[in-house]
Amino acid sequence: MRLRCWMLATGLALAVTTAAAQGMAPEVPTQVRTVATGGEWLSPKGGGVLRVVIADEGFEHVHSRLWIEWLTIGERGTPRRTARVLVKELSNGMAVLRLDDRGEAFQGSKIRLRSTHTYSQDTTDITIETGKPGHYRIL
Repeated sequence: MRLRCWMLATGLALAVTTAAAQGMAPEVPTQVRTVATGGEWLSPKGGGVLRVVIADEGFEHVHSRLWIEWLTIGERGTPRRTARVLVKELSNGMAVLRLDDRGEAFQGSKIRLRSTHTYSQDTTDITIETGKPGHYRIL
């Protein structure tokens, strides 16, 4: 039994290490609050649309995590994810994120968000500029 548990733990550790080595973003948790698609991305190899996934975490002091996904549209019209990144700069556990509610969430390659600090309730507007799949910068 101990050998079986050890083999299972070793296999799981190897799978996690392999995923990290391949540069894969952490999987999105099940507490997703917002999924929105819009905007566009272009690169020399192609283009597509952007998708934003916001998941809330925590109990007493809820905070958000943000993923950006780059999608291409296949021949049959089905979207295919080209890349996914966790926006680490906004996943510090201190803010709740929402898409800009003024109808300006996506503008070309830019994504507009509103952040509300968990404790002080101060709000901040955030703009993220996306580039080729997997690349972004906060303006």
